[in-house]
Amino acid sequence: MSELPRDPRSQQPWNPEPLAGNYNQCAQLSAVIIKANTNDTNPTTRAVMFHLGQFIKQGVPDAYGFTGVDESQCTGDTVALTYSGGITGLNSLVKFRWNGSGVEVLGNTPGA
Repeated sequence: MSELPRDPRSQQPWNPEPLAGNYNQCAQLSAVIIKANTNDTNPTTRAVMFHLGQFIKQGVPDAYGFTGVDESQCTGDTVALTYSGGITGLNSLVKFRWNGSGVEVLGNTPGA
């Protein structure tokens, strides 16, 4: 987590304890959700992605605001992250896929 830039909102580092995730050292792509190391009641969250268990430092889209991983939508090379729509109350799902050389966004779909 020390390699990540600080939270842009609070300027605090990231808490290394995952809130959610599907980390798998054998998967082409896996992720964990972490939060800013702050006492804020609604801290910034972000997804940290891994390729074969190794932290992907470059080439990953900034992935802020995610709250969970939808395991039913994940595969060995695809991670499905969820986020809440806040005021609207609508949840959404964004899929990221390992394309052989990096991470690409597959799409944003309404969730349950």
